[in-house]
Amino acid sequence: MDISKLNELSHAWEEVRENYDTLSNDEYDAGVLECSTRLAANPSGELAYAWTIGLVLMAPYLAYAIDDTGKPEALAALRATDGALRDRTCPHDEHPYAEHEEEFDLDLAEQLRGLVDPTADWDEDHSRETWRCPRNVAGFARIATDIIEPGSAQDVPPRLPVDTENTIKTLSAVLHGYPDPGTDLAWALTSPALDLRGATTEDRPGHLLTVRAVGFHAGSDMWEDISVLDELIDALEQALPHYADATCDHVQHPELPQPAPDLAELGITLATAGGRARYERNRYEDGAPLEALLCPAVLADLATDTLDRLRARRAWLDSHRTPSTTQVDG
Repeated sequence: MDISKLNELSHAWEEVRENYDTLSNDEYDAGVLECSTRLAANPSGELAYAWTIGLVLMAPYLAYAIDDTGKPEALAALRATDGALRDRTCPHDEHPYAEHEEEFDLDLAEQLRGLVDPTADWDEDHSRETWRCPRNVAGFARIATDIIEPGSAQDVPPRLPVDTENTIKTLSAVLHGYPDPGTDLAWALTSPALDLRGATTEDRPGHLLTVRAVGFHAGSDMWEDISVLDELIDALEQALPHYADATCDHVQHPELPQPAPDLAELGITLATAGGRARYERNRYEDGAPLEALLCPAVLADLATDTLDRLRARRAWLDSHRTPSTTQVDG
């Protein structure tokens, strides 16, 4: 395949990445299937790096899609590539995939074009040879697999599930007081309650922080919908028994973000396995370990305080309801 064709494909794959939240698109589906088919036909071939990077770029679309069109084929091709290449010997101490966090996807299509065209400028930290190294290609295959099925690869940089960024963006806009057009405000504020009620033990602390953030908004003078308060109250009442026996032996606890949008972002992030792993990976030495940040005793206090705030707001709204009147014919 010539350079111009691969360049053309790289732009098409980049478009899929940019519009990943398109629920269904026949052209995108065809692009995924073509790329998967070419990779599956020769998972250790000379162009395996190109097809693999193509699937990394399109993986968010597959993860977000409401159906499985193209997903089994992509996963099979990626796993075949990983199996064929990951144990190859190589002279490299490091590979680009090991530091390829999700924000680096923005440059991935351009990097691919630089790999395809040996005459193009190349100012990356790693050489073209290292990028094309079989073990690096296998690493990117695992990255794509992990995007499509979060948590399926443990030895690649951790990521948030694809739809998590949208959740953060939507709720942050609501809590800032400038919701995106078309946002269902009641749904945006009650979704965290639904998530908290159904949370696993590992995810519950993050969801509790998100409900805490939402509680500041729903429990203020800005909100008067009692049904939303009832949903949040119910979720907290169901969560508190999980912390009934909470104890603490920490010397101190880190400060949680005070602005509600920042606290909601932290909560949503820590309610996912990828988010917790990413937090630990990036906190360095001065960041608070998750054990102290998500201390059960502190979470119990936060839940109780939030519950008191919401109950008080609900009681106030209930007491200031306009009494209904009945028209009587005289």
